[in-house]
Amino acid sequence: MSGRRWARLGMALVGLGISVYLTVVHYGHVPLACPLARRGIVDCAAVVTSPQSVALGLPLAVWGIAWFVVTAALVLRAGPGQALAERAWATVGAVAVVYFVYLELFAVGRLCAWCTAVHLLVLANLILVGMDAG
Repeated sequence: MSGRRWARLGMALVGLGISVYLTVVHYGHVPLACPLARRGIVDCAAVVTSPQSVALGLPLAVWGIAWFVVTAALVLRAGPGQALAERAWATVGAVAVVYFVYLELFAVGRLCAWCTAVHLLVLANLILVGMDAG
């Protein structure tokens, strides 16, 4: 496996960990630890408890778990159509990130540091997938 694939696998595992943590927080089993808590525009609690933090009855963090699990599976899988599947999945993630950042900024009016970390991992994955395709 190439270095970029290892990096993508590592990023998927980190993103999975953050998504699991935010899911547990959402369901109220642990208190939210927020880096840069309530500093200016950053307010994790405002974001993760907002109505915008749920889609189709599930916290966005659950959708994050699913996205990172599929990403890890794609990294580990080999076969026909692999590159196309990886590019399509990475694009889905990047489009979702743009929408989620829009919601944070314009619907909630705050940013979540944890969410931003996840967003950066998704965008970095897109860049690395693009580098492998080129």
